[in-house]
Amino acid sequence: MSEEKFKPSDILYGVIVPCIVAVVIVIFPFYLGPNLDPTLRSIIVDGLGEAILIIGVPMLFGLIWNQWAGGASGFLLGSIYALYVNDVFAASQAFTPEGMIGDISNLGYVICAMLTGYISGALNKGSFNFKRMLVAGLTAGIIGGFFLLWTQLISPFGMVTDIHYNLFINLLPRVIYGVVIPIIAKVFSWYGITPRRMS
Repeated sequence: MSEEKFKPSDILYGVIVPCIVAVVIVIFPFYLGPNLDPTLRSIIVDGLGEAILIIGVPMLFGLIWNQWAGGASGFLLGSIYALYVNDVFAASQAFTPEGMIGDISNLGYVICAMLTGYISGALNKGSFNFKRMLVAGLTAGIIGGFFLLWTQLISPFGMVTDIHYNLFINLLPRVIYGVVIPIIAKVFSWYGITPRRMS
């Protein structure tokens, strides 16, 4: 078996494109974020990271693999995001003197991500039918959003000031990702990019 030589496309997709993505990831929060209105910053910069970690990736794994992969990735990524949020609040001392360390809403990120991944996989049952993936994604996202809102409601720090606003903010990205991620999963299936055999 002869070794295949590097092609220009290998360098483009294996080095250049990932480096560009990494540069954008650094530029976005560090250079662009401080220049944005605080509301836009929370939606575009902070919200994007939250949505990818606790909605997008677990849902994608659930849809293209199974409920166990979705739930496990949700648990891991939700835990990472909860640690990040915990660190941000601890560093900013936003809720002194009590502190927010160990608040129930941090657990909400883990539960939300885990449920989103697991439910999307459990409802999809390995199907590549777009309608089934869409229903599974929307259902999983909305249920995960309700659990996150619940932990924010019972948090002693009064994170929810207007239930309608918080419901809208929690559910809107989950509905958007509940539509976008099944589209991505369907495109993956067209090219056979799945961790399991397509029948």
